[in-house]
Amino acid sequence: MEGLVRVGRIALAAAATVLLTAACTPDGDAPPTPTVTRTTGPISLTVGVYGPASVISAYTTIASRFNAAHPSVSVTIKPYTDHDTALADVVATKGTTSQPDVFLADSDDLPTLMDQKANQSVDGMLTNQNVDFGDGFQRIALEAFSDDNALQCMPVDVSPMVVYYNANLVHLSQLRPPGRKVPSADDGWRFDDFVTAAQQASKGTVKGVYVAPTLEQIAPFVFSGNGSLVDDTDKPTTLTLTDGSSEKALQRLLELVRDPSLTNTAAQIQRRDAISRFKAGKLAMILGYRSLTPELRTQEGLRFDVMPIPRVSRSATTVDVSGLCVRSQAPHRTTAAQFIAYVVGDKSMETLARTGYVTPSSTVAIHSDAFLQADEDPSSAQIFNTQVRFARTLPSGEAWQQVEQEADQQLSALFYDPAIDPLDDRLQLIDDTSKITWASITASPSASPSASPSASPSASTSSSGAPSGSPSAGASSP
Repeated sequence: MEGLVRVGRIALAAAATVLLTAACTPDGDAPPTPTVTRTTGPISLTVGVYGPASVISAYTTIASRFNAAHPSVSVTIKPYTDHDTALADVVATKGTTSQPDVFLADSDDLPTLMDQKANQSVDGMLTNQNVDFGDGFQRIALEAFSDDNALQCMPVDVSPMVVYYNANLVHLSQLRPPGRKVPSADDGWRFDDFVTAAQQASKGTVKGVYVAPTLEQIAPFVFSGNGSLVDDTDKPTTLTLTDGSSEKALQRLLELVRDPSLTNTAAQIQRRDAISRFKAGKLAMILGYRSLTPELRTQEGLRFDVMPIPRVSRSATTVDVSGLCVRSQAPHRTTAAQFIAYVVGDKSMETLARTGYVTPSSTVAIHSDAFLQADEDPSSAQIFNTQVRFARTLPSGEAWQQVEQEADQQLSALFYDPAIDPLDDRLQLIDDTSKITWASITASPSASPSASPSASPSASTSSSGAPSGSPSAGASSP
């Protein structure tokens, strides 16, 4: 079991107040039996969170402040090493006192939490705490955590996927002919600009760009090309990569990522992952969320900034959302709601934002100096706010996870196989594989699909390994 971090002060132990009636009666009756009034001890609330040490520390600080403001409550932070460990514990301990009363979860976890009846909706209890669901929070984050006509968890962190670029290798002012408007973080850039940036940065052992061969990282380009990833985001039955607009967008992306003069091979990425190459100045552009920022800041001499996902036809991206949930049998629902409301308040949101990992769901905190951190890279941090309005969510749940695993292997073949023509046949195979997987899991939710087309027409090693949309973090040898 994970250790507990005790925070704040504990209210005074229960005290007994004894009221004695000393009135004497003429006939000498003994005084009545004393009346004893007992007050209970502090309400205990366990909050499970995961993430880097600075994020755990931020939640600990927030809990300490909450305890100081609420002497009758004792909030205890239960830290987990990572998301998967946290989710496994929440599910394994559901219905017991070992399950955290409040816990951090990713929006992708929602189907699992609801299937396991591990959480309860929070909109009613948070409304009672005067939480502003109107313009106070990013709309897409609220939608990501909504199901069964209710808000299931309260979003805390909502980051769109963006392009990180090495400012010493990519020069925005040189991407277009003289006299034409220079691309900027606020205005964005076209896919052609993105290709030009990769070409200009690719010199010697330096490569221009890396896009992981995963559904998560190709999705923004598909959406930007007016395509779709699935037939129905809420209830998908198949991938739709063969749809006209989707295929056209992928064709443009593949022309870029299959050019060995502009991007690393699968073998090179396996030897030294994309983030390590970016930090070392050997890779000019990668995709990622806000959570990648602190790691890049640790690299001495690295100057980097961020740009929106380049437009194929229109602005588009994907989004990573996490938030706080309340366990289904929480004994102190009101106290849990009070704490969550406190966390999503401006002061607490700014505390989380200062870590550099968190993009506040609060539309106030996202504009704060605590988040923008103008004295540190990236200088264009405002796009983590402006790009949210162009973000689209991806499906979630057990079937989607299986579809992702299979499709990522097939996409790796598309990215790295020597020949991929005819492309339509390759994409059709990916769509067909997903259709069989969804049908199999839908028909038998507890069974893994056993009958599906081969992962790819030829053997290929996936080089994605990209948790939460960031490039692979594998071996770092040259």
